[in-house]
Amino acid sequence: MNRPLPTQQSKILHYFADADNAGRQPSRAEVAEHFGYAFPSAVSKHVEALVRKGLIEADREKKRNVRLTETGWIAIGRTPARQGVPVIGAIAAGVPILASEQHAGYLKDIQPAPGRFALKVRGDSMVDAGILDGDFAVIQEGGRVADNQVAAVVVDGEATLKRVRFYADRIELIPANPKYKPLVILKTHAGTVQIVGPLCFVYRTVA
Repeated sequence: MNRPLPTQQSKILHYFADADNAGRQPSRAEVAEHFGYAFPSAVSKHVEALVRKGLIEADREKKRNVRLTETGWIAIGRTPARQGVPVIGAIAAGVPILASEQHAGYLKDIQPAPGRFALKVRGDSMVDAGILDGDFAVIQEGGRVADNQVAAVVVDGEATLKRVRFYADRIELIPANPKYKPLVILKTHAGTVQIVGPLCFVYRTVA
């Protein structure tokens, strides 16, 4: 979806998401009462619009029948608590590699949060920071990145995980392995850089 949702549709989508995470399925009558609608049919119109947009699924044979689709969860920047944090492709901890935006499963042991996702680490340039090849870097998209903080950064369409240093005339992406050199981006080329968000923590599976 390219256009933002109408305010009321967004509120209803969030309401069903909250209910899903609480392990319940509200009826349209409950939703109508919550939002102050006189009749459940007003909710049904919004539900039908959200179905057409592919954001929810609704079984016409049941009263409590609404579930968000994966597209619906993505549209509100959330993920169902029963699934965990979504894994979206891979990120280099060495030479930058393209980060796939395709979902590659979920880390079910981690509590999801809005804007939080995981990338699988490839490479060894962050080993001295305790980030190893095969780990999952959990990133907070859009979060503030402070000077000298590890973050996911996209340079010319390719993603990498590095410590970020900010200077008046440049940005430096610093590895945590002496065999790699810092990547220096001059402020005149800052448009080629997108700082996705800070590293929240590293998740490591036990073999």
